This record gives sequence, C-alpha cells and structure tokens, in this order.
Amino acid sequence: MIAMKRSVLIIDDELDQAEGLAKSLLKSIKNTSFEYVADEESIITAIENHYFSVAIVDLRMDKFSFDGIDLIKKIIEVNPFSKIIIISAFAGEYLSPIKDLFKTGKILDVIEKKEFTAFTEELRNVIEEYHVNLFNNPSEINNALLEFYSQAKNEKDAFKKGERFENFVSLLFQSIGYSKVTKRVKDKSLNEVDLIIRNEIDDSFLSKFGKYILIECKNKPKENIDKNTFIVFNSKLVHTNHLSELGILATTGYIARNTYIEAVRTSHDIRKIIFLSNVEFEELILSHDKLETFKEIIDSQVKDN
Repeated sequence: MIAMKRSVLIIDDELDQAEGLAKSLLKSIKNTSFEYVADEESIITAIENHYFSVAIVDLRMDKFSFDGIDLIKKIIEVNPFSKIIIISAFAGEYLSPIKDLFKTGKILDVIEKKEFTAFTEELRNVIEEYHVNLFNNPSEINNALLEFYSQAKNEKDAFKKGERFENFVSLLFQSIGYSKVTKRVKDKSLNEVDLIIRNEIDDSFLSKFGKYILIECKNKPKENIDKNTFIVFNSKLVHTNHLSELGILATTGYIARNTYIEAVRTSHDIRKIIFLSNVEFEELILSHDKLETFKEIIDSQVKDN
C-alpha cells in the first residue's frame, strides 16, 4: 500500500480562475485534495515545499516575472513524483518549449481552455486516469526515489550535495504520506533546522510525537554522525517546547558508536531521536507500505534505546 495522497496543485495568475477550478474539480473527483496558488511567493513555496501528485499549470502569466514554462521546469527539477497538465488558451504560442517538455515524460496532457464544463470534464478524466495508474504501480515512485538518492550521494559540489539530499529526504517523507515539508527553517532561538514536517497523518502511533517532526540532513558518506551532532540536534528539539518530540538524524554516512551511547543515555526523555542511514533508506525506498516501515523503524530504535 502506498501512503501518498492524491493531491492536485493548481497554478494560475488569476485567483478567481484558480479558485473556481479547484472548487469545481473537488466536487467531481473523490479522495483527492486540491490546492490553488495565484501569487509569485505562494507559487514558489508550494512547488518547493508542498506535496502534489499532479500540477495544473497555466502557461501565460502576464503579471509575474516567470511564465508557466519556467514553473514546469522547476517542478520537474524538484519533484519527480509530480506529473503536469498544461492548460492554456494560448498553447500555440508555446509549441516549441511544449514539445521539449513532452520529452521529459512528465507532461500528462495539454488542455485548451474552453467552455468551463467541457474543460473541467477533460481535466477530471486525465487526473483520475493518472491516479489510478500511479497508485496501482508503486514502482514508479520507488524508482524516482532511488534515482534521487543516487544523485544526492554522487553529487560533487558541496552546496548542491546538501541541497539534493534535503530534497531527497523531503520527497521520501512525502511518499510516506506527509503533505507539508518545509526546508531550511530557523526557530525563535535562530537554530536552523534542515526540514520540518507537519505531523498530520491520522495515526495514533505517530500523533504522540507532537505537531512537528524535525530532520537534520548530513550528506557526507565518508563521515559519521558524532556525539556532538546528536547533542546539538537534541537541544533544537528541546527548544520547540513540546511541539516536536521526534527528531530524525538523516545521513548518507554512518552513526558513530558514541552517538548510540548518547542516545541510550537520553532514552528516558519523552523526546526521541532516531537515525536514518543507508540501511533504513533502502528499507523505506523499496517498501510498498512506507508508512508502516517508517513506524517499524521508529519502534525498533526507540526500543533499542
């Protein structure tokens, strides 16, 4: 079973059109969430931090510093899970870039804006057909995760290396079922956290860990997570004032022995820190029930600690 949700992001520069389309599709498509964004900041934030399995993107955006083609390229770069439906009344003006985008395999369809009922019906059919195929064939999701994990580990540029790994971890947790994953967040004490997950999955086991899950990402295959890294990260959990009682140290390297000893020493605390390294990542990537596998990893490490 795949925990990922059927979620559609609608991107347009006209708020009324985006909202109207979301409301119409919500009435006709069951078990699917719809989010719409219609200003520059919200669009970029949604693309980078929110989970969506399908993006509906208008091409012409006269109000903005970018157009739909730019946004589609960004979606392809940061979200291998998402497919894209292009909508436009001016598709003929973009024939050359649309042709190039089709080569990526990420474009589901190009739908011309026309009479609203016929237009939304065509969209509904494309969205539902894709979701049926996606959730009946989890191998596509797993292959995308494997590719991103490989790219993150093999990246040579130091800055891009960290960025790629954070992106992989974010996508992994989206595949588990989390919809909101925010990157590079500073708390009130100016402690920076790589990823913060809104812990909104309806699960009695996970809900006891507070409203948020904090994740520290270390993409250094030849280095370990040492005791000091653990202590600093634990202090960040303390500063959340019980909003987060689960932290995750994610690494492409390995965990030093003194770090495990420190974890055991602090195991009486209500706050818990678990480790995700190569073994756990492989389990999660290959699992067909990623949510259950994630819970098993937590359960095992909490018991061990």
